[in-house]
Amino acid sequence: MDNIEFAKGRGTFPCDISVLEVHQDLDWNPKVTTLNVWPLYICDDGAVIFYRDKTEQLMDLTEEQRSGLLKKESSRLQKLGHRVNYSPRKEKALKIYLDSGPSKDSSQD
Repeated sequence: MDNIEFAKGRGTFPCDISVLEVHQDLDWNPKVTTLNVWPLYICDDGAVIFYRDKTEQLMDLTEEQRSGLLKKESSRLQKLGHRVNYSPRKEKALKIYLDSGPSKDSSQD
């Protein structure tokens, strides 16, 4: 247990994070004593926890290996339909009508 490090993923399951970013972008081994305090706070369903062996060294990737991983991740994300960069629909204003408001005099229209 002494060699295990952990980090909370961003968002809830499925937590889409690149395998190339996971070791740098997450807060590994946050100094917390309970599960319900920041930055851990894993009391909600769907929380994703990553773990790793701190004695294992990270492998140095060649550019070819890195581009191969990026290609695999890209196709995986496209299959899942995640990571939409923009919305093709334009937002519309929301109108709220209250029945209890003053009635409009129809003779003025």
